[in-house]
Amino acid sequence: METNQYMEMFLDESREHLQSLNDGLLSLENDPEDLSVLNEIFRNAHTLKGMSATMGYTKTAELTHDMENLLDMLRKEQLKVSSEIIDVIFKCVDTLQEMVENIGSGESEDLVDVSDLVRQVNAIAKGESPSVEAPAEAAAPAAAAPAGGGPAFELSETDRTVMKEAKNSGLVPFIVHVEISENCLLKSARSYMVMNALDDIGDVIKSVPPAEDLEQEKFDHSFEVAVVTDSDAKAVESAVGAISEISKVVVTEITDLDAPVVGGGAVPAPAEAAPAAPAAPPAAKAEPHKKDAKAADPKKDAKKAHVGGQSVRVDIEKLDTLMNLVGELVTNKVRLEQIGMTHRLTELTETLEQMDRVTTDLQSVVMKVRMVPVSQVFNRFPRMVRDLAKELDKDINLTIEGEDTELDRTVIDEIGDPLMHLLRNSLDHGVEHPDEREAKGKPRTGEVGLIARHEGNNVVIMVTDDGSGINADKIRNKAVEKGMVTRDEADALPDADAVRLIFLPGFSTAETITDVSGRGVGMDVVRSKIESLGGHVDVETKIDEGSVFKIKLPLTLAIIQAMLVKVQNEMYAIPLGSIDSTINITPNDIKTVQNKEVIVLRGQIIPIARLGEVLSVPKGEDSGEEDIFVVVVHVGDHKIGIVVDNLIGQQEIVIKTLGKLLSGLKMLAGATVLGDGHVAMILDVSALM
Repeated sequence: METNQYMEMFLDESREHLQSLNDGLLSLENDPEDLSVLNEIFRNAHTLKGMSATMGYTKTAELTHDMENLLDMLRKEQLKVSSEIIDVIFKCVDTLQEMVENIGSGESEDLVDVSDLVRQVNAIAKGESPSVEAPAEAAAPAAAAPAGGGPAFELSETDRTVMKEAKNSGLVPFIVHVEISENCLLKSARSYMVMNALDDIGDVIKSVPPAEDLEQEKFDHSFEVAVVTDSDAKAVESAVGAISEISKVVVTEITDLDAPVVGGGAVPAPAEAAPAAPAAPPAAKAEPHKKDAKAADPKKDAKKAHVGGQSVRVDIEKLDTLMNLVGELVTNKVRLEQIGMTHRLTELTETLEQMDRVTTDLQSVVMKVRMVPVSQVFNRFPRMVRDLAKELDKDINLTIEGEDTELDRTVIDEIGDPLMHLLRNSLDHGVEHPDEREAKGKPRTGEVGLIARHEGNNVVIMVTDDGSGINADKIRNKAVEKGMVTRDEADALPDADAVRLIFLPGFSTAETITDVSGRGVGMDVVRSKIESLGGHVDVETKIDEGSVFKIKLPLTLAIIQAMLVKVQNEMYAIPLGSIDSTINITPNDIKTVQNKEVIVLRGQIIPIARLGEVLSVPKGEDSGEEDIFVVVVHVGDHKIGIVVDNLIGQQEIVIKTLGKLLSGLKMLAGATVLGDGHVAMILDVSALM
């Protein structure tokens, strides 16, 4: 059978079934007695198995078959649902996801080693613990251990795959056993310096104990790190040994990545037949992060827009083409309207009124077709929260509201990463550890919220937590330390404005070695991404009550209402959603405060920017008119008045990107073709602030 013609359908439906499996397993974990959820999980697994077998992907089908057998035993109550079983089934789903993505990218499903996972599934089905090792005679020889060698250093399949790829590219994998002096007072600082030293000469894959525990000094006086590097063992030993208060360094090359990796004694021996511990979060710069980022890429799910009832799958490129054609139609409609008014053609004007109604309806339909629910992005976060909460040893409840809220597909594609960053920060550095929460009189379970709702022509998405909040004084001190503001400027800032300093480029409050950044790390990336979508991000926080990150986004990025303005002979468009008001003033209304021009509008002092000077538009002859036109715009709570030569009026415009050559221009968000064929640049209001 020729399967290529069915490939897109197979990939789309496989991803949907895998998402359903993730959702179902999360529900089953919360309510193990819910048989209907278990039946739904079984049906998804059964369908996925059949699809894979039909397409000839036998390895995917076999793994799904083993998982299906285990689910069938749970359905028939031959086994009881436990966290251990849920963890193993989650591993199966993750592995199947990886295999499907490999198939989608044209690679082989055989790239993923499932032998250990199949053994775990079959062990559970036989009533054994999945952590029981394969028989000794079947195991490959263990790597050489240092003197007095310790127990096995647990490496996940992902860790091993990354290290194998590194080894194939000429790097050498090592286990570095580090012992800190007994009288060391700052063990976390020493461990941080060790991690930095290893990061400088290679890539850290994993640490035992996890980096979070090292940071919080939850270890005795020794720990171990898996690292890949192009340096030799002596260079690694010298780099770590040069750090003060390090009493011992043992570097062991991992010669066989398929065998149990033996450490130098930093890891306590596991109890026999104990459940496998969840994989520790890798340290900073670890290669596995690339895999996580790939799995969470919103673009992977772009083709999964699904509407209840009867629906048709449509390729995204066709929707983009349709939107471009509607855009051309809108442009030519405006051109015809101008011709009708110029030549006073009554019959043309009447016909255009009917055409205007049809065009508007067509535009509305196309816009609705492009709209997809935010659940397409939100659906991946419950699993992420569940896994990260386990890694951090925290009890966290994620609440999702408004997942049916719809956004333009182009916006949906881009918001996944900013939301993931905000959520990970709330989980790691917002919500406290259960013991700390209890000491504060809070419930042990932390609450994190992901909320979406419509506000006019915008969609608001909020990430909330009931954690420790952001300390404004700490932000001020860090900003002064980094030279971003002076001490006097910092002290003069209200708390709300001080907290917003976290969005400044390069700002960081946390000195952390985990891959989950401290609150403020990378927040400038979140802000720049949201602002590139024409949106705005802000934060509200209260100490020990929690924080709310609020993202405001436009419904669409394709066709918008705009105010056309003129500076000399140049025409510019300002998005109507950013405009507060338009006013006429005289030169006497302009005041100077701290060498900056301002106006007073309804008791509020508003800075002004002369658009001609900002954009370096060549000056023409002075008209001598007293009246000055000002367009007052806002981004969040901040306002600015844009001084222009003339106001042309409101018009519907089609946004065109500037292309790669002009993509770096800060003040311009795009361009549009006007009805008379001229090009008008669209102003990026946030860049003027």
